[in-house]
Amino acid sequence: MTIALVICGAGANPHSSTEFAHGLSRLQRQTGPLADWHWAPHSDAASLLSTALAAGQGRPDNDKVLLLAHAQLLMADGTLAQLHAGLHHGLDMALSFGPQHWPAPHSPDYCTLRGLERYTQLMARLPPEPAQTLSTLPHNSLACLTSLGALRTLHAQGSIRAQWQPGCFTHDFSTYHQGHQGRSEMVPWVPAQAKRVLDVGGGEGYFLHALRLQRGCETHLAEFSVSACDAARPYVDHVWPGDFLTQDFLGWPHQGQPSFDCITFLDVLEHAPDPQTWLQRAKTLLAPDGTIVASIPNVGHWGVIADLLEGRWDYCPVGIHCVTHLRFFTEQGVQELFAQSGYAIEQCEAVLVPCPAQWQQHWAQTPGLQVNTASWNTYAFLIRARPVAPSTTP
Repeated sequence: MTIALVICGAGANPHSSTEFAHGLSRLQRQTGPLADWHWAPHSDAASLLSTALAAGQGRPDNDKVLLLAHAQLLMADGTLAQLHAGLHHGLDMALSFGPQHWPAPHSPDYCTLRGLERYTQLMARLPPEPAQTLSTLPHNSLACLTSLGALRTLHAQGSIRAQWQPGCFTHDFSTYHQGHQGRSEMVPWVPAQAKRVLDVGGGEGYFLHALRLQRGCETHLAEFSVSACDAARPYVDHVWPGDFLTQDFLGWPHQGQPSFDCITFLDVLEHAPDPQTWLQRAKTLLAPDGTIVASIPNVGHWGVIADLLEGRWDYCPVGIHCVTHLRFFTEQGVQELFAQSGYAIEQCEAVLVPCPAQWQQHWAQTPGLQVNTASWNTYAFLIRARPVAPSTTP
């Protein structure tokens, strides 16, 4: 299988973060060394088509073209081969399922890259959807494989034959730096009386924006990424670029004072070389009776266990196996981290992504294991904690 052209729509700068760069590198390895990449100025169908036609000038009609909505996409290994096979069955275009269109009744249930592979293998056993006739590029497929001849037909206002391919699914992680749904589910964890909130590593400020809209809080973002800070400025009151550990927070009315009512670390501490240092730094910035709110992924989740049983631990741009994670936690590790950092946890809740019943039953029956089924079902922990006074010895 040889892909001649890859036409990628405009999205977030794929080099703006380690996570995005990792995802692009993986896509480029999958498309092969001979693929000629071209970047469309926009991500709409018209922009992709015009870019493909310009890049394909002088090339034969049978040259294969991969169209990508943007570069923040994950595909299981083998997906491109499946798409290519579809073109050998009388199709002009093979479409990959994705979050905008998935095959009923199997909604996505993966949590890791290997989990994505297992999901696509399950999909591959489903009967194919009927082929359809298209007169324009599809708007609900993040990735599709076609030929220059088919694209030229569309440009000439003709029609082509396309089909969604079983066993092909494309994961979209373009909102990684915005947080899933802006992390609005974490707003209730911020105490109602909190008036001034600092979000550490909060990406493009979507959580703080939701908090400000719902609570009227004064919002502050401490973020290392320059591009994320630029994107966040319209949404938050104060942006503090640079290293959280050395940020002086000077230049505002409460500078130099411990004055934040709540400091949040939403899927951030696992990225820190020494998360205890970050929590201790936060104590120096909290107002009296201030709180910490955090979310931390659980490395004891069943998706990780299943991968390890298969000898897999695949770093990827997002999720529990995110390539920039430096520390990994179970519930015991979370409890130890906060205790050693001088905090008392007031509330700890589990984000549940339950283990398949047949797997849980099988693992629970393994002789000699003191199994923790609650841990298997927990994808992440949500924590609210307060600093405690250091103990004194007589």
